[in-house]
Amino acid sequence: MASLQDSTPFQNVVFKASHNSYDRKESLSEQLTLKSPIYQCGCRGIELDIWRHSSDSMNDGYFTVNHATNGGPKLSVYLDQLSDWHTKNPGHDVIWVMLDIKSDQGDEGLFPDEIDNYLTTYFGRELIKTPHDLFPGLTDSNKLSDVVQAQGWPTLGSLKNHFIFCLSGNEDWKKVYYRNNRSQRICFADCDNADQLTVPNSRVVYNVKSGSGKQADFNDLMQKKILIRVYDVDSEGDWDKAMGMGANILATDKVSDNAWAEVSPRDLYAAQTHL
Repeated sequence: MASLQDSTPFQNVVFKASHNSYDRKESLSEQLTLKSPIYQCGCRGIELDIWRHSSDSMNDGYFTVNHATNGGPKLSVYLDQLSDWHTKNPGHDVIWVMLDIKSDQGDEGLFPDEIDNYLTTYFGRELIKTPHDLFPGLTDSNKLSDVVQAQGWPTLGSLKNHFIFCLSGNEDWKKVYYRNNRSQRICFADCDNADQLTVPNSRVVYNVKSGSGKQADFNDLMQKKILIRVYDVDSEGDWDKAMGMGANILATDKVSDNAWAEVSPRDLYAAQTHL
């Protein structure tokens, strides 16, 4: 559901996302589905914590989903749920998928190709909007942030019926990921240090805990068309503050039953504040 915002660049909108989506009482399908009133679910972003099992050969259990341990369901189980929701909702809004890397064991140099191959094999390349899809000017020698600032993000309407993946978590693994073959990567990668995003680099997503961000940093990042995700937005005060500061993605545990957890009483998107 996106109406007058179809022509709005992605960096100029704000939307609700679920935090630790696998651990919510609502299924992924329920979290993504618009209900009435509008604060009941209707998320346009989710998050999955992932673990790699590097002793195995590549298979559907190579990555699993859990918060604290490397057990848990296969990542492919959740990808199948997303694929099923996609099939049942043709022309749907773009869905933002955070993959929070919890692993820290094994060869980090193998991770970039492993996660990309896993997503294309068990989800489908045709469903994903990659950094190069969104920013064709990206090469292996230039900086994604420069391309984004010059071009801006595509419009909401142009992203429909697709998913965007973004890596979070283990900083060392993210660095290896975005520094190698950057124009061929499937995912974006976030950063929790605003200072690193104010200079040319290959990350264009700022990820910060509710209450920790500074307005001056938000203002600088908005000027550079960096997306801002705030997580643990679990109270009305935190929600209003994050929206007022200019966040794009509000990640919350409060997927349903909280009237304040909406960006608009009429739509699943709203205009970003502080434009």
